[in-house]
Amino acid sequence: MASKNLQYKVNGVPNKEDIENFDKDSSIFYRFQNPYNRLTSRSQSWGMIFGSKAEALRDCEEWGMTKEEAILNGKSCMLTFDEILNFSSEFSYDDVLLIFEGSETNETGHDGELVATYYKKIAVWNKIDVSNYANKIYE
Repeated sequence: MASKNLQYKVNGVPNKEDIENFDKDSSIFYRFQNPYNRLTSRSQSWGMIFGSKAEALRDCEEWGMTKEEAILNGKSCMLTFDEILNFSSEFSYDDVLLIFEGSETNETGHDGELVATYYKKIAVWNKIDVSNYANKIYE
């Protein structure tokens, strides 16, 4: 089996100055991301309850959703560092915190989060570094 290519390599660490600048910019979003899965402007979301788009389409009615509600046109994300930390426990330490430029789609994600169209990567932080930084600033 061929190995997957790393799409999002860690290129920095969380710090107060970057977080303050990112949080002020309404076109910058935070998202925990599998670093081997590449996003594009056509990327969609189907919630953490489904393993794939096909599964979401097949099983959405069992979860009380229409196909349109199950498949969101964009990626789940948050506008601030503090907001994304609320989802931290849902993700593996193999994931990264992807900070990206995008635009809101005006859809709401399955857990009340924002949904945005992905344009380009701004920064990539290791989830362990994110957790350590959060623990330090919220002691």
